[in-house]
Amino acid sequence: MLALGLDIGAISIKLAIVADREDADLVRGLVDKNDQYFLLEGVPEGKVIVLSGYRRLFGSPRQSAEKMIAEVATSIPVDRVSFVGLTGIGAYPIAKTAGLASINEFRAVAQAVGYLHPEVETIFEMGGENSKFIRLARDRETGDVGIADYEKNGDCAAGTGSFIDQQAARLKFSIEEVGGVVSGAGKPPTIAGRCSVFAKSDMIHAQQKGYQPPEILKGLCEAVARNFKGAITKGKEIKPPIAFVGGVAANAGVVGAMRTVFELEEQDLFVPPAYAWMTAIGAALLAPADEKGNRVEEFFRLRAKASGATHVLPTVQKLSMDRVISLRDRVKPYTFEGKQLPVPVHLGIDIGSVSTNLVVIDDNGDLVYEIYTYTQSRPIQVVDAGLREIRDAIGDKISVQSAGTTGSGRELIGLLIGADTINDEITAHKTGASYVGSRLINTKPDTIFEIGGQDSKFISLNEGVVIDFTMNEACAAGTGSFLEEQAMKLGVQIKGEFARRALSAESPTKMGERCTVFMEKDVTAYMQQGATVDEICAGLAYSVALNYLNRVVRGRPIGEHVFFQGGTAYNDAVAAAFTQILDRPVIVPPHNGVIGAIGMALLAKDAVARKGERTTFRGWSLDAINYELREFTCKGCSNHCDIQQFDVEGEKTYWGDKCSDRYRKSAKVNKKPVIEDLVARRMEALLDGYHEPSVSGRVRVGIPRAMYFYDWFPCWKAYFTALDVDVVLSDTTSKQVINEGTEAAVAEPCFPIKVAHGHVHNLLAKQVDFVWVPNMIDGETEFPETNSMLCPWGQTMPFVFRAAPKFESLTGKWILPTLHPRRGEVVIERELWPVSQMFGASVGQHRRAVNAGYEASRRFRARLLALGQEALAILRAKDEMGIVLLGRSYNVNDPGTNLNVPTKLRTLYGTNVIPMDCLPIVGIDIKDVNDNMYWNYGRKILKAARFVSQQPNLRVIYITNFKCGPDSYIKHYTKDAAGGPFLTLQFDGHANDAGTLTRCEAYLDSQGFFTHEPRPIERPAQKALSRTREERVEA
Repeated sequence: MLALGLDIGAISIKLAIVADREDADLVRGLVDKNDQYFLLEGVPEGKVIVLSGYRRLFGSPRQSAEKMIAEVATSIPVDRVSFVGLTGIGAYPIAKTAGLASINEFRAVAQAVGYLHPEVETIFEMGGENSKFIRLARDRETGDVGIADYEKNGDCAAGTGSFIDQQAARLKFSIEEVGGVVSGAGKPPTIAGRCSVFAKSDMIHAQQKGYQPPEILKGLCEAVARNFKGAITKGKEIKPPIAFVGGVAANAGVVGAMRTVFELEEQDLFVPPAYAWMTAIGAALLAPADEKGNRVEEFFRLRAKASGATHVLPTVQKLSMDRVISLRDRVKPYTFEGKQLPVPVHLGIDIGSVSTNLVVIDDNGDLVYEIYTYTQSRPIQVVDAGLREIRDAIGDKISVQSAGTTGSGRELIGLLIGADTINDEITAHKTGASYVGSRLINTKPDTIFEIGGQDSKFISLNEGVVIDFTMNEACAAGTGSFLEEQAMKLGVQIKGEFARRALSAESPTKMGERCTVFMEKDVTAYMQQGATVDEICAGLAYSVALNYLNRVVRGRPIGEHVFFQGGTAYNDAVAAAFTQILDRPVIVPPHNGVIGAIGMALLAKDAVARKGERTTFRGWSLDAINYELREFTCKGCSNHCDIQQFDVEGEKTYWGDKCSDRYRKSAKVNKKPVIEDLVARRMEALLDGYHEPSVSGRVRVGIPRAMYFYDWFPCWKAYFTALDVDVVLSDTTSKQVINEGTEAAVAEPCFPIKVAHGHVHNLLAKQVDFVWVPNMIDGETEFPETNSMLCPWGQTMPFVFRAAPKFESLTGKWILPTLHPRRGEVVIERELWPVSQMFGASVGQHRRAVNAGYEASRRFRARLLALGQEALAILRAKDEMGIVLLGRSYNVNDPGTNLNVPTKLRTLYGTNVIPMDCLPIVGIDIKDVNDNMYWNYGRKILKAARFVSQQPNLRVIYITNFKCGPDSYIKHYTKDAAGGPFLTLQFDGHANDAGTLTRCEAYLDSQGFFTHEPRPIERPAQKALSRTREERVEA
């Protein structure tokens, strides 16, 4: 007799047949008949195992299972199959249809590895959408295999097979080629490993900075390994030998990275021959234990029973093109007939994450030539090929008068081609759209929806002037690359076929709008439940439109003349979805994929005319340009940044430096700030008088340079100094601190909490006697009628630290008092008394210490207020604009977590930057914005935003972090408080600042910072700014 194990995953399906020796000839017959099956070597005595080849599902798990069953049935009689085991994330619907039980994946993989490799202690698995850690346990008497400990990735963890597969394909490599490609790669860029969308962003920014695909792939492999260690093993015991299984184990690059990250020798971690089939083998081995496994004949009749969906799936209205206004047929091909040659032309290049676009326009603005092509992570080569194509096609008929670049690769390509101007995408897109609309339909758009490969943009216009704009945040889904990847997964061509299938679906699947990773899981789930490919394509079109409206537009006013552009606008199904959701027409302009490049050509034309100089364009071939790319690590500080030096014709430019001190980029605008560097002055005030003490006989208390340190350090330092205790700070936030924190964190907290873990770890090497992490419950407030709570992660931070295995050596060294600053100095004095007693303080010394702390805190805040008032007075006197940084103090003031963006705003853009705690916000009431803002930081943020609303020369940038629960809705109230548009920057260990600076540049430009012409903001009528002292006392 024999047993079957079927592993139905997210991407592939695998079959294992486990037979006794007497059935060996029967299963060998299947191998002889069908070259898709093969015998597994090295099987323990008494068994024969046959495995299927690796097969992709392409959106049809049920049909794939049917086909595999039919193949087996041609060689093996049904009465010889005694058991069938189904496993994998797609097993349940099929098992239910056939009347079989699905088998737990953990049990299956543990059983198979334990049977085939009894020496193994630990299993690392990376599959299509799931990653697992399993530590095995064995019964000494029976030898049975069990599980001692386990963990798996959360829904949003990156580093699974589907993501690596997609990115390798985007870089034009098969997954099997990655190992060889990576082995010869140079220094890789740092790729974020905690989220698929963020990692993809980092890869795209790396390509735009000149990294080559092999280096990017190497960085991806290292990110996957770091993510597995930080998010899945989480400090658990790792006991070799380790079997690395799952589809990703075929990637030699990841295998090497896993050994490096876990500090393992080659013999400690190995890839078994049946690395991708372990779960299927385990299902076959476990099937005899399942009483339902005997209904084999039902399984072989699956085809007859499995027609149609297994569940009633939620659906939405059929897509229709009735209200889509396409202008593609309103343009005629360009002709040189009757024109004097060479025709003066202007070149615009838009280098995006997925596509690169080149256009040539003449002096009248007519499109002479256009190229829409894929970037393929090779921006230099693709632009070079595009320039050569234009030269070969029309080079003898034209004369380039100007050239400009935009897109995420604009800096790099702009340097190479000798661009006359380099502009952000917002400016380029609004310029191109306004021009095309005026020319073709005598209507300028008042709203632009732009969905590209990696970024989505919303632009609101009034007579061609940007009055509001926003871009997708780091984790927003539904961009062009997502659609392309899902089409690939479904086996559908994104060009033409996807829209045709979606528009033909009578009942589109309702998927809603969520993060890319969750939406991808929805696709997998609906496939398993029997939804057709057409229905899923239509559902995806709807989900992209919904995601854009809910996560990018976010309730902003949408005008009557909506232009839908960007590469995704080629997909008619998405345009149709917009019309049905909005119940209004949507215009798809001609050349919708290259509108940004058209706008850039127009901007270049204007720039050269304004300067009255000849173009700096270097010519049609980049081969004639002398350029060199060099990589090195800057050791100027603890960040150890990976620097790229780009030398073009002797002009050096640098990327990758967080602090911008050593390898500063040239300023992007010709202006200087008129106020002091308040971010730097704030840090000086915070650390005033602190010097790390030498090791002596005095008690040393370590304080992590994280979280509430940025508000309370003056108080804490003065308190401990008055107790004759030395204070030792952790080092500044660096890449090493962040990585150590990610690995030390047991749960999946927000980024600042992970960073705080890293700072505690940093203190371990500083010979401290104690570590100070107070349990801060709330914050001080002038509005006692409303709570002023700190966030749950902040409140529980001390206990999370204490539970981390990495910090076991600190047992007995923690100082974790529970503090309620809201209740005032008297209560804090009582709550700190046990701490003072630890150091032998008398009651009098204790009271003096607490008083010293509060006095230091008051001086610190008064100093900040004085700096702010002086800065505001200078801005008013000189009629200058300023940016107020809103956000939690640890997000705004830690350059290691915010990529030093506050400083870069000054150095690159000449911006006057003011942290929000330098503003005079005492007494400001926000009750009309939210009458129960019980978050302490939330109230401060809204008060500062309300203050800005009264200052016509101030604008807001809100700095937050990914996974911050309170901020996720506080920022929605911020627009009401600020009375106008603001920019949100979201950080989470993001390794590249290119996308962040693009957003900053576009926002500053839209608000008139570069022209010194502040854009008027129509602010709604507001109530009085503040309440009187008597009103507050009465309340």
